[in-house]
Amino acid sequence: MQYILIFFWLFLAAIMGHTGGMHRRVKVLGREERRATQLYAWIVILPIILLAATRSNHVGDTGVYIADYRSIPSALSGKLTYIQSHGKDTGFYALGALVSVFAGSHFRYFFLVIALIQGYCLMKTYRKFSEDYWFAIFVFVASTDFVSWMQNGIRQFVAVAITFAAAEPIFRKQYIKAGVIIVIASLFHKTALMMLPIMFIVQGRPWNWKTILVILGTVVIMSASGVFTDTLDTVLADTQYRNVVSDWRHFGDDGTNPLRVLVYSVPTILSLFCRRKIAKSGDRVIQIACNMGIVSTALYLVSMATSGIYIGRLPIYCSLYANGILLPWEFKHVFGKQMRSLAIVCYVIFYYLQMRFTWGII
Repeated sequence: MQYILIFFWLFLAAIMGHTGGMHRRVKVLGREERRATQLYAWIVILPIILLAATRSNHVGDTGVYIADYRSIPSALSGKLTYIQSHGKDTGFYALGALVSVFAGSHFRYFFLVIALIQGYCLMKTYRKFSEDYWFAIFVFVASTDFVSWMQNGIRQFVAVAITFAAAEPIFRKQYIKAGVIIVIASLFHKTALMMLPIMFIVQGRPWNWKTILVILGTVVIMSASGVFTDTLDTVLADTQYRNVVSDWRHFGDDGTNPLRVLVYSVPTILSLFCRRKIAKSGDRVIQIACNMGIVSTALYLVSMATSGIYIGRLPIYCSLYANGILLPWEFKHVFGKQMRSLAIVCYVIFYYLQMRFTWGII
């Protein structure tokens, strides 16, 4: 029921957003923009955080995280051994050990801390850089990202959220600052390191030569997916991800669902029709968000031809920019309110299909 009620809250919050005092004019990279107040931003996202903290023990990998958290020893020396026993992503396990000092074996507090970190990073970035904060959070929920990530792949999403908090230095080309934040994020999940080259690729005009190369590379990989997976298996042979290819083959992973790929590609598809307007806008945030969307779509297409479980988890680093920053801009400046309303209806339908028929949650 809570997965239905969250929509009632979101639509109530949408009405609240039209009342006075919920938005104000602020400076964003030298431009004066209308943005949500901090109070309104928390009003919208707080129920999502609380839902993630109190979710059922049977959602996704929740049971695995609970068992692991409960295995943390009470003694300080035991906690250090626990952290060291995990050969990768030790930042996440160190955070769990730290929470256990104050919360003991009460895993709900651990989930609350994780959800607060994730939710705050989303709120902070969308509040400053999205022209429609409510719509950004709505898409995050309706695309089922809030279930896939805040209630399932939470270890990786902590890393994703931290790198998303590095959006401003990426927009400002403060590469050292952004790089430090990304390296910190990699302590929670090594996949965050992929953002080091990506933050250079996405700079510049929308649909520039770098993004075209990404698209061409995607076409090559999709047309020779067997060669790609064999090469990937060889490259990862001496790393912590050496079993990735064999695992997805063993599990019969046949790639990301094409419908999901289509849904996540909407901002990129729309940007094809307004790329000149995006370029003429001179808005560095939107131009980078557009290029992030292209990278995200490319990764999703590769995952469709290879593995949804592994490759399909990589685009989230870039899709947050496309879905929550680029898409609201496209509707406001190009496609209008009617298209936005149609998109809301389509996202709700997708949410129901995914939650009811694919996952059986509602």
